[in-house]
Amino acid sequence: MNAFPSSKLLLVFVLPVLPACDKKQEQQSGSIMDLEQPVEVMPVQRMHLRETTQLVGSIEANESAELRPEYPGVVADVLFEEGAKLSKGDPLIKLDTRELETQLAETRASLALASKTLQRNRKLLEDRAISELEVDAAEAEHARLVAIAGRLEVQLEKSTLRAPFDGLAGARSISVGDYVTSNQVVTTVDDLSRLKVEMEVPERYLPLLHKGGIFQLRAATTPDGETVQGEVYFVSPRIDVETRSTQVKGVIATPPQNLKPGMFANITLVLREVEGALVAPESAVGNGPKGNFLVRPAGPEGRQVVAFVPVKLGIRVPGWVQVTPVKGPLEEGDKIVSAGVGSLILIPGRKLKLVEPLVTPTKPPADVTDRRLE
Repeated sequence: MNAFPSSKLLLVFVLPVLPACDKKQEQQSGSIMDLEQPVEVMPVQRMHLRETTQLVGSIEANESAELRPEYPGVVADVLFEEGAKLSKGDPLIKLDTRELETQLAETRASLALASKTLQRNRKLLEDRAISELEVDAAEAEHARLVAIAGRLEVQLEKSTLRAPFDGLAGARSISVGDYVTSNQVVTTVDDLSRLKVEMEVPERYLPLLHKGGIFQLRAATTPDGETVQGEVYFVSPRIDVETRSTQVKGVIATPPQNLKPGMFANITLVLREVEGALVAPESAVGNGPKGNFLVRPAGPEGRQVVAFVPVKLGIRVPGWVQVTPVKGPLEEGDKIVSAGVGSLILIPGRKLKLVEPLVTPTKPPADVTDRRLE
């Protein structure tokens, strides 16, 4: 009998409290909208931006050849100095050719006899003194000796090993009197008039790779603070199935003396450049359920309120990020809230009090390497 009155009293107690809570919330919400929120503001700017990636590559000569004699023989003379500058066609070594010269002389003598025999047989054939078969045999013997003489002349010419292109002579591994074979490396020739750079680039960057792209290079011998610029001339059409990367080759047109073939290099490859990109401080970018946004003061001066500008982000540099408005205008010089976007209570329509920023991001110089957007 006592339970029913207790429940009735509890119901009467709760009902008056709920309207009081709703009213309190409305009052708090209204007070927030009426209060001015101090915010730091600064103008949107434009910059020249680069999207880059860091790689490790290797330096190679423009052209490099290991020279071997085409025919075996004894070295009769060495005609170059190690490290010397060479022009295309310069003789490097000469093999002993006395035996070849004797064989060539013998073949030429036989060829002279074969020529006379062929002429005589052709005249006899006109008089029907011999058969056509004998003439055919004389022609075949003459052609065989011509071929032998030609082969010996080529072999005699190739007994002198020559530089295949302009370059620098490497170390020699033979001396006069050595017997060399066609498998033995005599020396090397390197064309260092320009240098090639080989690098492996992850496959996700393939759409941004192209012939004519630029890169900056540093090696162990590069002075501090200095880089060497090169240009991409080849992008492989294939992806390595093991490394999931593609081969890219570049060239350094005027290499400094401190770069040598075989060196490793730290490479900053420029993937793309944007001239006059619209940028905002990184601290000005907020993130919501519908994506990234900037907060822009809207309305007449002295009565400005919060307005959201949805944006897409692009290339980043230290302290700044490229922004592209998705909806609504955004131009260079437009003021935006530059700090505290993620921590302040910024509700669309709330009153703002604009103040100068305490810290302004430093604009990077044009020659500073930008960092790519992850």
